[in-house]
Amino acid sequence: MITAYKHENSLEIKETRLDQDVAWLNIVDPEREEIETLIGLYDIPEDFLRDPLDTEESARIEFDDDTGYSLIIIDLPIVNQTNQKVLSFITIPLGIIIGNKKIMTVCSEENDFLEFYARQNINLNYRSQFALTILLTIANHFNRNLRLLNRTRLRIERSLKNNITNKQLYNLMEVEKSLVYFLDALKGNDNVIKKLFRLPSIKRFDEDEELIEDLIIENNQAIETTELYTNILESITSSYASLLSNEMNNTMKTLTLFTVLLTLPTLVFSFFGMNVPLPIDDHSYISWVIIIAISVTLISAVGLVLWRKKKF
Repeated sequence: MITAYKHENSLEIKETRLDQDVAWLNIVDPEREEIETLIGLYDIPEDFLRDPLDTEESARIEFDDDTGYSLIIIDLPIVNQTNQKVLSFITIPLGIIIGNKKIMTVCSEENDFLEFYARQNINLNYRSQFALTILLTIANHFNRNLRLLNRTRLRIERSLKNNITNKQLYNLMEVEKSLVYFLDALKGNDNVIKKLFRLPSIKRFDEDEELIEDLIIENNQAIETTELYTNILESITSSYASLLSNEMNNTMKTLTLFTVLLTLPTLVFSFFGMNVPLPIDDHSYISWVIIIAISVTLISAVGLVLWRKKKF
């Protein structure tokens, strides 16, 4: 899908048809025919349009000398729709193409914040500023989603205190995976931000300095927060692994103790079941009582010794 925008007599952004007067093209999961149309109309390098659609594409910047277009690929967070059990996120690339008095955004999925921009009074003629605003919004999205992930972690942790279940551990693993995706994406975005102004089509103006400073602060904050939450989660999972191991050891000790105790009556009955003369043969009417008494005495004695040694 391709949506074209331009200004009409004011800063108000209006949706328009594809022509040479468009200021912003928002391209979402385009068909092959749509890509060919864009290449024919605006002479855009084909890989600039296709690379951001690859979910495995790394964040980077690129400049095409022949056409004058610059490509910025940056990762943004989206909710993982394949997992309905717990809130988790993945990251996908967003391409920002700047050149020939146009700015284009390319993504494999729709983005609410880009649609929000279409309803705002933004001067699309300031393409560098618009690109910086998009990058800042993405950094803000990371920080907001990190807070959501932390709340999810706290909720899972409270549940685990009551009862450790596989379901809750799997949910905790999903949160940890989201943080891994975030950290990798944010570090890639950080490299892009540092190299941003090497592109000929990205101009640095004095009025953009505050925006640039906010962008750097927000992205660094997101990186530091992700690292902190990752360390906390690693500590929690390590603690629960130790707890589970300790519980298993206690269970094995208990089972071993019961095995030993239940073996004692078997030994006693086996001994008195041998076909040899025994002292109690003359008292056959009470021999079973004597055997049971011996078994109970042995079990009690061994159990008491193990209890005092805290082996139970």
